[in-house]
Amino acid sequence: MPEDPQERRRREIEAAPPETSDALIVMQENARKIREESARLKAERDKQEQFQRDRQAAHERAARQVDEEVRAQIFLRVMQTQQAREQEKLQAEASLGPPNPQFRNTQLELEQEAGRRTLARHRGERAASVEKETGKDSAPGTPGFKT
Repeated sequence: MPEDPQERRRREIEAAPPETSDALIVMQENARKIREESARLKAERDKQEQFQRDRQAAHERAARQVDEEVRAQIFLRVMQTQQAREQEKLQAEASLGPPNPQFRNTQLELEQEAGRRTLARHRGERAASVEKETGKDSAPGTPGFKT
């Protein structure tokens, strides 16, 4: 049975891809270009963001390094100051030496003498005021004897 030419033509038309219009081709081309441009822009943006993150991280590392150096310098100064204070304290204690008993006795005698002078001055002022009031000499006599 020979094949019908119309039927064969119909099958060829069904098997052939449909013809696309020029507008459809242009639209598909524009969509492809937009996708490519979008991917390129996203890649550029990602690259710029990565650059900014790297830059920020470098700044933070530099700041931490400077901060650590400053802290180390301050710590060194504090330690030097404390050591200097301890040295001064030790030198002051060493220069004083052990307490001298003779120095203490001398100091005690000087303080006692100052107290005696003050006491005598107050007794003298009191005796002068009594003499002035009574007109008599109020110098103490020998104890146990009336004058």
